[in-house]
Amino acid sequence: MTQILKLEGLMVRFGGLTAVNGVSLTIASGEIRGLIGPNGAGKTTLFNAISGLAPASAGSVHLDGLEITSKSAPQRAALGIRRTFQTVQLVQSFTVYENLLFGLHTRAGNPLTRLIVGSYATPDADADAIIDEVLDYLGMRDLKHRVVDTLTIAHQRYVEIGRALVARPKLLMLDEPTAGLSPAQIERLDDLIGRLSSDWKVSILLVEHVIPLVVKLCSRITVLDRGRVIAEGTGAEIGQDAAVQKAYLGERLDA
Repeated sequence: MTQILKLEGLMVRFGGLTAVNGVSLTIASGEIRGLIGPNGAGKTTLFNAISGLAPASAGSVHLDGLEITSKSAPQRAALGIRRTFQTVQLVQSFTVYENLLFGLHTRAGNPLTRLIVGSYATPDADADAIIDEVLDYLGMRDLKHRVVDTLTIAHQRYVEIGRALVARPKLLMLDEPTAGLSPAQIERLDDLIGRLSSDWKVSILLVEHVIPLVVKLCSRITVLDRGRVIAEGTGAEIGQDAAVQKAYLGERLDA
């Protein structure tokens, strides 16, 4: 099976602090991989290193067989990496449609020009069709022209996912997508993530603190603690791992 992401000995240092320490992992095409660990384990820093927001101090990053370690975040986005954030990163004063348009910034004939010049006199039919397809998939077509700051946090989470999907990424990175959601909203998001890999032919790297969701969705789970990988395996395997239990202060992951 094709490897979409390959990390070899990846390290990220901030001065004297080593936030990511020699992480190696591979994610296969179509895989949903979980990334968990206690607070401060280095999960978000690892996300930033993969997406290009934090430079690697050592090691390498490969996407679909291409080394991208020295490439910038925009270059990595153009090659097929898209992500969401722990706290919603949307332009609150823009509509859902306009925020999804940002997801197409790497396309030839950049549709963002329309936002910059404030003119919709010559609409980009292809961009509009892609956005409508994504909104239909997310069940949000009726919110297309709503301003983002009038939406619930759950809908804003979906807009972030939609902004990533319009680019048809190879790797979708979801950073705590359930933060701020109710149990019913988490259940709906659980269903969506479970369908994404097959429906959109995308590999997913999921950072999440709702462990039952991770165990249910992910074929394999990687566990970080203090910047290092301390375990990797199925939900059942990591739930019985002594190092994982210690890192979580005795909390049972399969409870």
